[in-house]
Amino acid sequence: MSVAWRVNLYQSVSSTMTLAHEASAAGAEEGYVIQALMQESGKGRHGNDWTSPMGNLYLSVLLRPNCVTERAGELAFVVAVALSAALDVYIDPKKHVKKLKWPNDILVDGLKISGILIETNLHDNSLDSVVIGMGLNIFKAPDLAVSLNDIAEEPVYINKVRETVLDKLSHYYGEWQESGFAPIRKIWLNQAHGLNEPMTARLPQDKFKGIFKGIDEAGSLILTMDEGDKIIHAGDVHFG
Repeated sequence: MSVAWRVNLYQSVSSTMTLAHEASAAGAEEGYVIQALMQESGKGRHGNDWTSPMGNLYLSVLLRPNCVTERAGELAFVVAVALSAALDVYIDPKKHVKKLKWPNDILVDGLKISGILIETNLHDNSLDSVVIGMGLNIFKAPDLAVSLNDIAEEPVYINKVRETVLDKLSHYYGEWQESGFAPIRKIWLNQAHGLNEPMTARLPQDKFKGIFKGIDEAGSLILTMDEGDKIIHAGDVHFG
């Protein structure tokens, strides 16, 4: 199956996520897309601001998957795999190392190039929709990050990149719905950043140190510690 994407392009918005949630509440069908050239109040994880200067790709897409709420988090990995596949069109793997960092970042040569944000909407305690935000550095990158234009093998155009990203997302979203999380998990693990390396997982009230051993069947992080495996459902991770 493929998603019929309907792209709504804006010069500047407060947040593409906000507009996508409003569209969801108004009954927009799956495949509704908000793209902005700039965001005044871009949203990152944990309520952080996402710096959004002109020159990058800022997208929020609306999906209405037929699944239980608990599975919605798997879509973070679906999107990461799709974004990674889109970058393969532009990046020479012999020159650059591309990795997926749990839970939702994409790194090239150890520098962040893209981030993902997922938020759900419920109706009568059931999953109604999922809004997925994607930010991809194309021409501008903050400190300790990288932009696609600096490493691409061919000319980069924002809207062409958008079409590639949406095409890959449609493919992997369809695979996830038809075959479940296992194939996505396998692809993600083959590109996992820091696998079998020391890691610190920081939670709001605690932190844990161990070895990153991968993700389980639900996408939660597996941290092997002296006292046994610790399953991390959400948090920030640091390597080394």
